[in-house]
Formats: sequence, C-alpha cells, structure tokens
Amino acid sequence: MFHHFHSRGHEKRPGSIDEAEFDQLICHLKSRYSILDPEHFLERLLNGSLRDSDIVLSFDDSLLSQFDIALPVLKSHSIKGIFNVYSSVFMGNPDPLELFAIFRASEFEEFDDFWGRFLEVSGQFIPDAEKSLNERFPEDWLSNFTFYSRNEKMFRFMRDRVLSREQYSTIMFELMTQTPTFNSKSAVENVWMKKEHLAEIVVEGHSVGLHSHTHPTQMADLAVSVQREEYSLNKTWIESQLGVTPDWVAHPCGNYSEITLKILEELGIQGGFRSSLTSGRFGSNLEIPREDHANVMLELHGL
Repeated sequence: MFHHFHSRGHEKRPGSIDEAEFDQLICHLKSRYSILDPEHFLERLLNGSLRDSDIVLSFDDSLLSQFDIALPVLKSHSIKGIFNVYSSVFMGNPDPLELFAIFRASEFEEFDDFWGRFLEVSGQFIPDAEKSLNERFPEDWLSNFTFYSRNEKMFRFMRDRVLSREQYSTIMFELMTQTPTFNSKSAVENVWMKKEHLAEIVVEGHSVGLHSHTHPTQMADLAVSVQREEYSLNKTWIESQLGVTPDWVAHPCGNYSEITLKILEELGIQGGFRSSLTSGRFGSNLEIPREDHANVMLELHGL
C-alpha cells in the first residue's frame, strides 16, 4: 500500500519516499515475493490459488506524486499496479483531509507541536473532547501501524472516533486561519491527478479501483444510502470518464462494515483491500490485508 512520494516538485511528507527508495523497495520485494499484475492476482484470488508469496502493489488517494514519481519506476520494472481513486477530486470538490495533512506537515516541524495546538483549539470548540479522548482511547488502537507515535494514534482516534467530520474540519480550518504563513490554494495546487493522468495510467495497463467518492474516514458509521451513493458515484465516474469497469476497492482508512461489503458486491466489485495486515472479519475477498510501505522500509533498513 502506497500513498505519498517526493521529489520533482513534490515536497517531502511524513512517510513519503523518493524515486530511488521506491526502486530499492521494489527490488527488495522482488527478492522475497512474486509481484503479480492486478489481473493475475485477481484470477488467483477468485479461484483460491493465491500463494503466501503472491503480492500486488496498490496506490491510494489519486495523488499526482504517484503519477510523476512512482509510475516511471513501475514501468522500468514492467510492473502493473492498482490505483484506487476517490472521484470528488476530479469534480473540483476534494475532501479537505489531504489539505489538513499538508498543513500539519508544512507548518509544524514536529507532530507533537501540531498536537498541542490541535488540543488547544479543540478545547475552544468542544470543551469535553480531550476528556472524552482520554477516557475512550484504547491502547491497542492502530497497533499494526508501528511507525505512528502514541500522540499520532491519539490524534487519529480523536479525529475518527471522538469528533464528527464537521467538528474536525472546524478545528482544522480555525488552526489554518491562525497560521497566516499557510496558503491553502497553493498548497493543493500540485497534489492530485487530473483525468488525463488516470487515462494514461489505464493506457499503460494498470488497474483503477474504487476508493469512494469523498473519502470518509468512517464509512461503516454512514447510513446505508450514503454508503451506496459513495461507491455508486465513484464507480460511475470511473466507468464514464475512463471507459473501464473497476474490479477493486480499497476501503478508506480501512473502515467498512458487512453492509459496505454487500453494497460493493452488488456493484460487481470482486477484490478489496484493508489498510493493515490484520485479517478481515467477514471472510470476504473484499478484505485482503495490506502492508503499509512504511513497514517495508523499516524492514529494508533493518529497523
């Protein structure tokens, strides 16, 4: 599972890797696994012949750095991947989640600096939020993501479990207002792909999968009708604009329910990915475990 890359006009972000690191990582994976093309991986998934050594590379969130930096490396190795996209990006209405992540990375040298300010501002709008966080935070939260510090895990729990989407956005926009050095318009100028980038990815033989329409972090908490709309809009956009029928889904933030899986099955989706290596709860082909590339980089460097 890959997200951010840096170099060639793309700033370094927490967890991002450059072209040389990606090439090194692929060589490392090749020495230990069989990297399959999406079609071959799907065929083995559906007929039950996948081996423990079989893997496929996947890229989430429609990020331009994947096109600029990762795609040439994939081509040099003759590897095809799965690009899971959320479609609101291409309709001029991207979810602000990525903007908020850029803000955190660019305006705060250390995550703990951001976390302190976030708690201050959240206390102004939702006085009981920090108390609720401390009472409800489970110590095993995101235990598979060893590269996150405890404060980073607490932040994600507060964002996804304590606050509503609207409350989180209010806090972040207030923080951005209090930081005059941050220009939100220029910050997102070079973040996401455009339709023509995805069209080229299709021509190159890669697969395009669902990642919902607006990338909600807690899909399972949404009403059934909203979940269905999230994925129906996503699938319709891919089919109408790219001329391909998606076989894959990557669950945003790894969050879904049995209802979500039924909706995806009704839409004809055949394979789906979690955001960690833990097994799915429902024994479905839509719950394939994934390893975050950051963990592979730690392994590569012997950490």
